[in-house]
Amino acid sequence: MTAPDWPHRLARARRPDPAGRPPLLVLLHGIGADEDDLFPLASLLDPRFTVVSLRAPRPYGPGRAWFHIDWLPDGTVQPDVAQAHAALVELERWLAAAPARFGTDPERTFLLGFSQGAMMSVGLLRRAPARLAGVVALSGRAPDGLFEPEAPADAVARVPLLVAHGVHDDLLPVAHGRRMRELFASLSRDFTYREFPVAHGIAGDEVTLVREWLTARLDARPRP
Repeated sequence: MTAPDWPHRLARARRPDPAGRPPLLVLLHGIGADEDDLFPLASLLDPRFTVVSLRAPRPYGPGRAWFHIDWLPDGTVQPDVAQAHAALVELERWLAAAPARFGTDPERTFLLGFSQGAMMSVGLLRRAPARLAGVVALSGRAPDGLFEPEAPADAVARVPLLVAHGVHDDLLPVAHGRRMRELFASLSRDFTYREFPVAHGIAGDEVTLVREWLTARLDARPRP
């Protein structure tokens, strides 16, 4: 099937990579935001990356969403699981076509998601780890009941995973980040978990951690 042609913002690699074609970093925003939300990160991360910030396919308030979510009076979150699965299938198709579309190295595709975008990132890790060289999940939710594992555990385990969460997050409490730590700390061969003294957002120190983490993974996978 044809890959979706979602609107996006693109930042080409600012420094040539002697390894060859540049690595690709795909940014997945949270619910109610759009492709502009995370795009400023492009200039703060490793200059070898070509960065694509995607716009989610569904309208949601003033912005967009990967899938609909209801916020219930008791504070729980109820996602539209069918929409989430459909979006994940489309995202996998998009990623399959992305290296040819943007001229990047198909063996070095990374995902960085925030909030609902982090849920999508972890969902794709569980569905199609062979397409990924690393995943960054910021202020997201554990995939329990949303994206069940579809790939073998060994394949998921080989993909480096960074999870970070704000301890003062009142939208998706830090318990969600800690639940992801429970799920992946013993599974992943390269797992990093950090908490930051912020609410539902990205701290400056968090950006530094993400930059250093991504650069270390690029340097650990030299290409001939």
